[in-house]
Amino acid sequence: MDRSTSPPPNPFSDSPSLSPAPTPPPHSSRPQSPSPSSAIGSPSSLAGHLKKPSSLISAASGSPPPIHRASFPDPSKLPRDSSGSGNLTINGPKSKMGYCCDKDKAIGLGEEVHIVDAFKTTEGGKASYITYVIQLGSHTTRRRYSAFLSLHQALTGLYPVLIIPPIPSKQSLTDYAVKGQTKAKEDATVIARRKRLLEDFLRRVLRHPILGGEHVVHRFLEDGVSWNEVLHSPPISLLPKNPLHAPSHNPTFQPSSPTSDQPSASTAGGSTSTSYIAHHLLPTPSPSHPLKKPDQRFIDSEVFTEKFQNHFTGTMEKVNRRVTKRWTERAGDMNELGAVWNGFSLVEQGKLGEAVEKVGQAVDQEYLATAALLQAWERTTTEPLHIYSQFAALIRQRLSFRHQKHVQYELVQEALETQKDKLELLENAEREARRLEEALERGGRGLSSSTSNASQLDQPQPPTQAEEHRYSQEERVRTRTSAGAGAGQGFGLLSAVKHSLSGMMDVDPEATRRANIGKTRDNISQLEDSLQASAQDLKYASATLQADLDRFQRQKVADLRNLAIQLSKVHREWCKQNLEAWQAAQAAIKEIDSHPNQPPVQAQPAQQDTLGGPSEQSGSASGTMGMGNMRAEIDRVEAANKPLPLPERDEVDTPFGEDEDEGGKGKGKGKGKENESPLGPL
Repeated sequence: MDRSTSPPPNPFSDSPSLSPAPTPPPHSSRPQSPSPSSAIGSPSSLAGHLKKPSSLISAASGSPPPIHRASFPDPSKLPRDSSGSGNLTINGPKSKMGYCCDKDKAIGLGEEVHIVDAFKTTEGGKASYITYVIQLGSHTTRRRYSAFLSLHQALTGLYPVLIIPPIPSKQSLTDYAVKGQTKAKEDATVIARRKRLLEDFLRRVLRHPILGGEHVVHRFLEDGVSWNEVLHSPPISLLPKNPLHAPSHNPTFQPSSPTSDQPSASTAGGSTSTSYIAHHLLPTPSPSHPLKKPDQRFIDSEVFTEKFQNHFTGTMEKVNRRVTKRWTERAGDMNELGAVWNGFSLVEQGKLGEAVEKVGQAVDQEYLATAALLQAWERTTTEPLHIYSQFAALIRQRLSFRHQKHVQYELVQEALETQKDKLELLENAEREARRLEEALERGGRGLSSSTSNASQLDQPQPPTQAEEHRYSQEERVRTRTSAGAGAGQGFGLLSAVKHSLSGMMDVDPEATRRANIGKTRDNISQLEDSLQASAQDLKYASATLQADLDRFQRQKVADLRNLAIQLSKVHREWCKQNLEAWQAAQAAIKEIDSHPNQPPVQAQPAQQDTLGGPSEQSGSASGTMGMGNMRAEIDRVEAANKPLPLPERDEVDTPFGEDEDEGGKGKGKGKGKENESPLGPL
């Protein structure tokens, strides 16, 4: 079949998952070695690519990833050839040897990016919108929020296996319903929050070892460049609709033009066209499709990322919102309390009024410090927590993409083995049909001997354990054919077999049989190319994603450490401001005069450590202030130098063994002594 004139068949027209999965041979786990004409690393093809600048050079449209990416795998290091001669080569991003533009140089020299302002404008249209002023070094440019969103989407498409930093989400429908479309867009709080989060997004992108060298990012930061033109020009305009049908290292990969006049373009064009077709013939599996041989590293990463997302989104953010809500309510209460104290200070005068005023000022200072605490809390804690919640969702998307690439590889491998088994059965049927035709041409002479010899020659050998499943169908076909040939005699049996084969192979048996064999061989050729492309994509996606996950883990540890430090500093500053205010209030309170009914502390005599407690003056004063009668009686007895009277014995103190007469006598004696006392009854 001529593959240049007719479109190649799709070997995935029938789902390979529905067919039995034969045991793959030992050499089928590695991609086939490409022909020398398809090697992109050859000098002729490489020269052709260097002469013709296009997206084949890199996914960065002339600005490949920077050279300082030691922690990331080299995309040119691919699975080894089955012969062990060396590594296969593909069209991948080349290492950058210099700066592609002034922005790239400024980023390389360590210039920080800032969003210095945000204001409303109507430039370029009638409707107003908010534009953000971006400053890199001494250069500034202006972009609106939709430009940031399209930049994030472009980077996600250009680098499907890298963790792209998140950007702030759009306005919710609730905000538009409550505030209105205009007020929701012009809300100062929302604009300030977006300003900080967009600045964090740009800083993370520029600090990334690969994304910082992307020329699309440099064009975004360049003043005077129409961002709409950048979106509709390569490499963004070359992005495929489905990233699963494109190379992981270069989604903007396109085949070379077959009408090129360059001498080396034909070779390179043929190889790139083959790779382009191989990727577009790959299946599109579901993210939930199970794997037969999963990678344990990425299973652990998926489990950890899911726990990380649930902890941040469902626990930390929830508790953080509740805590900040209570702090906000407390700030409102302190504001009201400060107003009450300040109003009370207007009623009082003198040192008391000054002290009350100082207390009101301390309460107001606590309200202001709490408001500042909440603002700093949002910058240092709430926003980073939300960013890492978004990071967890993005990482799960990248792990899902890598999972689908792995499923693609297994499906292609399974389909290739199925097509090989089908081809072997068709070739066996072709050989049997030729034997039957030769027997018919000889007129049936020696039919019995030929059929018996054929059955003996076609008798299958005992299969090995590795090939038992592979040749099971073939043995059944051969057994049925040999049994039918040996059981009958004459032309009647041959006519019946020929009629059955003609019914299966349509009207023209030879043309149909050979067309099926040719079609199967074309499918096998396409599947071998797809298997090689899928193996390369899986290797690059796994190595690159694992390296970016390691980089993200190091960055996460540093960010969470900084979050804890900043939160402690915010609380320390809040406590410091409140301590100063309340110390001033305490000093004002100490300046208030003592109570007029209470003598000064210096005029009171020293306390006596006696059984009766304080001295006579303190005792008499305490009696005057209305202390208990018993204490007053004790003081009077001590003043008269008389012994203390015996206490009365009540019914509680009477033992159970004493009778009522003794109790009565005791009470009578006690009453007599009370009457004899010169001080009167107690």
